Amino acid sequence: MAAIAVCLTMNAQTETTNKSWTFTSSPSSTDVANITADAANWKKDSKSRYCYINSLDNAALTANGQPISLTEGLNFTATANSNGNIRIAGSTKSLWLGNACKIIIPARQKGDVVTITYMTSNKSATRNLGLENIEGTFPATTGKTQQTGYGKVTADGDVTFIIEGGMYFYTLAVQDSASAEDNPQGGGDDPGNPDNPNDQKRGMTYTGGSINTPAPLDSAVVWCAPTGDDVTADGSETKPYFDLQLAVNKAKPGTTIKMKAGNYVYSKRININDRNGRSDAYITVMCPDGRAVLDFSGMPYHSHSDNPYQGIRLTSSYWHFYKIDITNASDNGMLIERSKPTGGSAQDVINRNQDAHDNIIEFCNFYKNGDTGLQMKNLASFNYVLNCDAYENKDEGDGDADGFAPKISVGDGNYFYGCRAYNNSDDGYDVFFKKDGGFQDNKTIVFENCLAYENGFINGVATKGNMNGFKCGSKQGRMNVVLNRCIAVNNGSKGFDQNHNSGDIIMNNCTGYSLLSFNGGKNAYSYRIYEALADGSICELTNCIAINDYSVKEPTDKGEYGSKKETKYGRVNVSAASKSVTNDWTCSEANFQSMDDYETLIGERQADGNLNWDNITWGHPKEDNAVVVDKGTAVSANSRYEASGVAVPAIENSGAAPDLGAFEQGLIAKKVNYATADAIETISQAPGSKKVSLVQAFNGMVIVNVNGGIAHDQYTISAYSTNGSLLGQHKFNGTNTSIYLPAANGVVLLKVTGNGVDQTIKAVMK
Repeated sequence: MAAIAVCLTMNAQTETTNKSWTFTSSPSSTDVANITADAANWKKDSKSRYCYINSLDNAALTANGQPISLTEGLNFTATANSNGNIRIAGSTKSLWLGNACKIIIPARQKGDVVTITYMTSNKSATRNLGLENIEGTFPATTGKTQQTGYGKVTADGDVTFIIEGGMYFYTLAVQDSASAEDNPQGGGDDPGNPDNPNDQKRGMTYTGGSINTPAPLDSAVVWCAPTGDDVTADGSETKPYFDLQLAVNKAKPGTTIKMKAGNYVYSKRININDRNGRSDAYITVMCPDGRAVLDFSGMPYHSHSDNPYQGIRLTSSYWHFYKIDITNASDNGMLIERSKPTGGSAQDVINRNQDAHDNIIEFCNFYKNGDTGLQMKNLASFNYVLNCDAYENKDEGDGDADGFAPKISVGDGNYFYGCRAYNNSDDGYDVFFKKDGGFQDNKTIVFENCLAYENGFINGVATKGNMNGFKCGSKQGRMNVVLNRCIAVNNGSKGFDQNHNSGDIIMNNCTGYSLLSFNGGKNAYSYRIYEALADGSICELTNCIAINDYSVKEPTDKGEYGSKKETKYGRVNVSAASKSVTNDWTCSEANFQSMDDYETLIGERQADGNLNWDNITWGHPKEDNAVVVDKGTAVSANSRYEASGVAVPAIENSGAAPDLGAFEQGLIAKKVNYATADAIETISQAPGSKKVSLVQAFNGMVIVNVNGGIAHDQYTISAYSTNGSLLGQHKFNGTNTSIYLPAANGVVLLKVTGNGVDQTIKAVMK
């Protein structure tokens, strides 16, 4: 097929300046008025686009004799067409160019950088941009995926992009060589490139008493701000970028991108491609002074199928996001996947082992996106999602948006800790695997201390989704799903759902709770694991509970607890469990401190992002309860998946044996420590309590002071390891005492209780 030219021609007489155009913005009211008054040149089509119907020859796009502000500074060449060969705005929110059109912009010099985002308007066609006077990376495009091209001008003068057929353009930016990043795309996909290394070491461990995430190296710092001006910005704190993409394009191993708190309204996807960090030099994107909210409400509308408009598409490795919120993306808030070349095969994805692994997503929120909040696919592996929330994600069909979704073609070793998925239109966590794309199944995923809450309901209204909490797989392939201390509460259909998965299902110390009132009295299950597994797969459930008030304590002939006669709680079916140890599927409400305040599970987190569940009463056993406390079975670290590099932590306990369910009496949940710092710091304090302070003496002792205490007050100081194991206790009277800290890798948690005191302090001693 003959190529049809769309040219970007640099006019030698025009002053060379940095400039960018965003074609997804709506025309100004002045532009609309001028277009309306210029019916001889303009018409409006069925997609509400403004269409220029006459010819242009290297001239500005005008209406009623005035330049269109959306394209001001550009000239166009186009043939006359009754439908218009130049179209702007409307439902596609883009600049559309038809056959043989040209865009002409001011001249650039050799070495200057051009960045352009584009997509063909025909889903059935794969098209490439031809290049004249520019060299770089300009991926082939279909109507399914928006592409970003980068290139350098090879000589002073005009630059031409040549395409076949019509094309949508979304953004265009030009930078002079003095201010442009030398290698804005990270040097291409060569894993030996220093800006795109192929490090395969695990970036983090989570099997110890606490989870320590890496500190930013700050070897280079790039700033973004909601008030940044991309035309004049250089990435410094005083001249920050607005566009995160410009900061991403500068990132190298060890770079920290600091986003000032506030709202960033974006109209295009952020692409993080071929720009890896290293296991010892993460690239960090963080908000140092609050939360950075990336609002993608400026994106064009796209139907749910094959939607290319994710908020962030992360195909690189060793990136660390901290205190970043993503909302209003047309598709996923964030998608983590290996890069697949246009027209490529599963083997092409398999070969890109440098992509999409060992990323850390910490203390981030994903909400009100048009599909899943955070999704992983195409062999994304060993990514760590810590203390994140995903809620109110909803597609236009009201039934296919999950909170978190490691699914379809996901890789091994992804780990979720302290996450909450609630009020999403489909499922909380979706592990639906599809083997038909050429990828192998039998992958392993680990969830720890995670919550699925009221999925299938948004603002109290039922959705059209599956309404499950933890969906553990599909009938299209095996997934090995491990859940430690996870909780499912009031999901519309099933809290813990096998969903035909024939792989391993291992659940330790989980809590299920399902009130029928949340789904209009229809059938609901707190657990449903009832189908046979594949040969070699196992279903092991240990120390789990279903909280209910069943009058009948025996399962029916279908293996179910509860029946349609029950009016308060949904049923339980765990008949497929090949190993069921010390579980209680009819655990009475009377064993717990409180049951009607489950909304505290989605209350405010602690300031550092950790869950506040140690300070609530819902689902916590009553003190020394005879049914729940110390009634479990010890669960060691699981080595079943060592061959694939996946670790499964042990279940820690504080008593003679583990308690049943997700909450352990006397156990302080392990913490995620951002940028692990050596310190003595207060990590929790009851409101109104007296203040406790610690001072380390030169001889290694720690002096404990109770400010405001009096001589006859009695106190207990309990020392825990960071995994919650009790190391020792010391009782004292009065206002102070001195203790030696027990050895625990230098870190202990000290809980001081007594007259007017309830405080926990982390002590890190050198």
